[in-house]
Parts: sequence; structure tokens; C-alpha cells
Amino acid sequence: MRNAPPRHSRRSPVMRVDPTMLSTPSRSRPPASRDMRRHMRIVLTVIALFTLLVSANLSTPLYPLLQDALGIEAVGTTVAFSSYVLALIVGLLLFRRVADTANRRTVLVASLIAAALSTAALACAPTLGWFSVARAVQGVAVACATGIGSGALRALLPGRPSVVGRLTLLATSGGVAAGPVVGGVLSTGSNPLVLPYLSVATVLIALVPIVLVVAPHAACAPAPLNGAIALPDAPPSARTSDRPFPPGAATQHRTFRVAAATGFLSFAVFGFCLSLAPTHFAAIAQTESRPLIGALAAIVLGSSALVQIIPLSGRWRLPSGLAALAVALIGLAAAGSVGSVWFLVVTCAVAGVGQGIAFQAAFTAATAAVDPRHHASTVSAIYTVTYLGSALPVIALGILTDRIGLFHSVTVFAIVIAAGCAALAITAAARPSAPVPVSGSVLTRRAPREHGDRPRQ
Repeated sequence: MRNAPPRHSRRSPVMRVDPTMLSTPSRSRPPASRDMRRHMRIVLTVIALFTLLVSANLSTPLYPLLQDALGIEAVGTTVAFSSYVLALIVGLLLFRRVADTANRRTVLVASLIAAALSTAALACAPTLGWFSVARAVQGVAVACATGIGSGALRALLPGRPSVVGRLTLLATSGGVAAGPVVGGVLSTGSNPLVLPYLSVATVLIALVPIVLVVAPHAACAPAPLNGAIALPDAPPSARTSDRPFPPGAATQHRTFRVAAATGFLSFAVFGFCLSLAPTHFAAIAQTESRPLIGALAAIVLGSSALVQIIPLSGRWRLPSGLAALAVALIGLAAAGSVGSVWFLVVTCAVAGVGQGIAFQAAFTAATAAVDPRHHASTVSAIYTVTYLGSALPVIALGILTDRIGLFHSVTVFAIVIAAGCAALAITAAARPSAPVPVSGSVLTRRAPREHGDRPRQ
């Protein structure tokens, strides 16, 4: 006789019991715990990036005091500011791929420690050389932390590139805008050139043990990620198999040139606001209040960051943004003669809105037109030219200031940049670029198009 049927009858009850054995109360708890830890890591990453950018821009309202303490003039101020920008450029170029190859927690902790030490070193800088070296270390630390922090947000928020882009923008651009305000407020104490730096350095070093506890080392290991990338120093993600090459090299080159020129001109305004603008604004407002000076300098940066959070679309953005920036710069040139604080505030706000709209449009157009296989080199080149715009024109402004004075130098600077923006706006309006996907910020891009949703030629 065969024994197969009895054996089958013995197994079937066991097979029915096994699924019930798998549902235990303990399995419902780890997901909630992991989700809470994930949210903690997201918040901590945003705070770390924000604090790093605050530390890098504390000096803005302090430059008038630093000129006396370090025995420097306007050109020395621009050198002190530009040392950070140039180091940031080098860091972005050299460490672009750190987020893809190194443990994120290790690099973030190293960046926080380096930024804390360099920020504290600014409090006791005896010479311009010391101050510039410390600023350069800040630039390298920010460059590394920006890529790592953005990579961490991508890993913690998979499939949500727009949210990652907005958080990255709020952390980085928000930190840049808040730095002058924080520096101005902290400088109201008895040691205006010591307390701001040591206070923020303490916050930076205090974040280190929190990162070590909240972010496990193994969970921060690099891993290949698919989807849109939200990095200031990395290209948007795209599938090369889903998209043809650009219709012609001329279109690709033109969009790159427009994006680079827009970045150069608009970031020249940022460089001015973060270096020599406090002295100029103080003369217009007839005040020595460093919190007020810092707030005035932050208006352009803050309004630019806020407008980039708004999802805008259409070919009108680039010429309209550049035109608004040009008009605002003419107003800035006249602000000294008008002598009205409210006129200055409105002018700075319009400049920031115009800059944000124009740069967002130019950057997304350039990344949409380029061959996806060349995104990395293209975006890197755009940001290199962009950040040079916040350094080279400002150094030239400092040299001119030492010769003809700040008031006349700012007038010349504003008129020259306004003329460049107006010419670029006319060019953009006469030859509109191809439409690009709507984006929440200049750091993000929509996922690749589905079949049938092709760009118009």
C-alpha cells in the first residue's frame, strides 16, 4: 500500500498553522520606531546643514569692525570673503563624489568638527591671512557637508525628490540668509568679534555627539540611489535610454552659456550683499546697529530662497527675472542718493525675487537640454562659473572702492551688473529656450518623462 496520502494529510495541518505563527505583536513596533528615527535623522541633517551655512556667513555684519581689528580696507574685506567662496568651489570640484563613496556620518561629523574649529579660529584671528585660511576651511567643510547632507536626505526620503530639493534649499539658502542676522544679533554683546563665532562653534561641536547617537554608522553607508538628485553640486538623475540626445549642439551650448552668465551676474549681487553691502547699507540707514545691518544684507538672500520654493513654470521666468534684477540694481545704485531705508528694503527684495526666478529658470533649462550622460560635468561647470561670480566681481569692487570710495564704486558696480542682466534678458526673450519641467527648486528636477511626453523642438 502507498503511504503518500497519509503523509500528505499530516503535513497539511502544519502548513495551515505556519502563517499564524508569523503574526506576532513585536512585528508592528519596529516600523514605528524606525520611522521615528528616520524623521529624527531628517531633522538633524537639515539642522546641521543650516548651522554650517550660518557659521560661514556670520561675518557679514562684522566686516566694518573687522576692518579696524585687522587693519584692512575694502579690498581686504573682499579677499576675506572670497577666500571662503574660492575654497567652496575647489571643494565642490574635488569632493563631488564623496557622497557616493564615503560613509555619510563620517564625512558629516568631520565637516562639523572642521567648521567648528575654523569658526572658533575666526574669533582670535590676528591677521587677514589667519582669517582667510579659517574662512577657506569653512568653505571646504561646507562643500563636503552639502553633498553628504543632500545624499542623506535622498536616502531618507526615497522617491520624493521635490521634498528633498525644498529641504536642501531651506537648509542651505536659509542658512546663508540667516547668517548675517545671527551674526548681527550675537555681536551686540561685550565681545562683538568673539561671541558670534564661539557661540556658533559651540553649536556645531554639540551636534557631533547627537549625530553619532541618532545616525548609526551602518545605516549611513553609501548605496546606489535611483531617482532625481537634489544636490547643489551634482546633476539631476535621468535614464539615458528614455531620452534622445539634444537636437543640436548649438541649443545645448546656448543654454549652458545663458545659465552660466545668469549665475555669474546674479551671484555677484550675493557676493556684494555678503561683503561690502553692510558698510554701504549702514551709511544709507544712518545706523550702526549690526542686527539691522545684518537683516538688510539678508533681504536679497532670503527673498531669493523663498521664491525658489514656489513651483513656477513658463518661458517668461528667465527674461522677467533678469529684468526685475536689472531694475532692482538701478534702484540700488540710486539708494544712496534717495537715502530711504524703505526704498532700500524694497529694492533688495525685488533683487532677490528676480535673482531666484532667473537662476531657477536658467539652471533647469540647462540641465534639461544637456545629454544626460554629461550632466555631471555640465552642472559642475555651471556652479563653478556661478560661484566665481560671487568672488571675482566683488574683489574688483573692493579694489575700486579703495580708489574712488564705496558710494561711487557701488553705483558703478550696480550699473554694470544691471546692464549685463538687461542684455541677457533681451537675449533670452528674443530666443526662448525649450520648456523644462516644473521644479520646486533649482536643485531638483522631475523624474524622466513617460512615453508620449516629449519636449517640443
